[in-house]
Amino acid sequence: MKPRLLMLIPTATYRAEAFVRAAQGLAIDLSIASEVPSSLSHLHPVSLPALEFSKPDRLIEAARAFAAANRVDGVVAVDDQSVLPAALVAEALGLRHHPAAAVRAALNKFLGRERMRSAGIDIPRYRLVALDADITRVARDEIAVDVGYPAVLKPLAMSASRGVVRVDNPAQFISAFERLATLVRASPSPHDDLANRHVLVETYIPGDEVAVEGIVDRGRLHIFAIFDKVDRLEGPYFPETMYIAPSRLDAGVQESVHEVTRRTVEAMALSDGPVHVELRVDGSRVVPLEAHARSIGGMCSRVLRFDGDRSLEEMIILHALGLLGAIPPREARAAGVWMMQAPRAGRFAGMHGVNSAAAVKHVDEVLVSARTGQDLAPLPEGFLYMGFIFARADTPAGVETALRSAFRLLEPRFDETADRDAA
Repeated sequence: MKPRLLMLIPTATYRAEAFVRAAQGLAIDLSIASEVPSSLSHLHPVSLPALEFSKPDRLIEAARAFAAANRVDGVVAVDDQSVLPAALVAEALGLRHHPAAAVRAALNKFLGRERMRSAGIDIPRYRLVALDADITRVARDEIAVDVGYPAVLKPLAMSASRGVVRVDNPAQFISAFERLATLVRASPSPHDDLANRHVLVETYIPGDEVAVEGIVDRGRLHIFAIFDKVDRLEGPYFPETMYIAPSRLDAGVQESVHEVTRRTVEAMALSDGPVHVELRVDGSRVVPLEAHARSIGGMCSRVLRFDGDRSLEEMIILHALGLLGAIPPREARAAGVWMMQAPRAGRFAGMHGVNSAAAVKHVDEVLVSARTGQDLAPLPEGFLYMGFIFARADTPAGVETALRSAFRLLEPRFDETADRDAA
């Protein structure tokens, strides 16, 4: 009998199709729980009715009823929106997964900071600020004393650098806070009231930024790759462009990144499943910024390939089912991705130069993910990418050159008629 995987897919996500196709390539039975009738119905039989992930009691009840009639051997979330529901289902069914309490902390930047602080990890000074606080007083007195400038404001429950703003003085703090408060109120978290009423403020840490991708297997962390975020992220906003692996950091610094990542994952109590940890490297100082209980976002997982031509999604699925065994190494070649941020607000009308960019040496693929007619916005409010460029070469420098060359050939177009109508 084939093992059965229950996959949780939210209403809108970049990650669903990659996970579904990975599951289809394995000798398993796939069942899906989604918030709406799935747009991927051509790839799988929908096994559960549409469910609201924001109502965990109903989700758990439906999962238990399904498991009573269909043996379930593992549960997988495809992104941040579904990782807490997956954790709750896993606990209810006795399946391996990060604990729900740890997932809640990973989804809330303040709770994550609290766990890191309690474990004695070197982190920025931080404080929680209520949306209805006296911001003039807070900016002048509390932030200047408790956190210091420059500081970084962050929503508690958003990802992809959305809402993250660096401020250098009280006047900038007040302006950024008002903008961020509007964003938080317009995009409330469905499961985190603390995040809907507060903003995190912490000391800005200079230096290079890296992302660590890995998986925790029964408490033991296995690191797949350290990605260099090649373009410096210094603010006032933090649009990520390139992720390239392997890292070009000194070997000793990489060892420190490994150790701080391990301690951070332990502090967060993330014990069974994928992890994505972001850190700052300032000389010999390595500081964790965030720790996520899921894999890398967007379509960036295509960068990671493993021996046997396995994808990251296959690794995650096999782990959830207890079938991964020895964890294979990442491919030997360097690889990277360019995440195309929206350069302006407007209605997307297409991308010029895709064929030319795809023909650049070492470029694997140029993928335009934005739909014609889709409204886009830059950071800090926006969070949707226009697309992704993927490259592989013998060295990280070769990957960087390919990505930059390809990106220069691309020209996004926006609907000028829609701009005039909006004006």
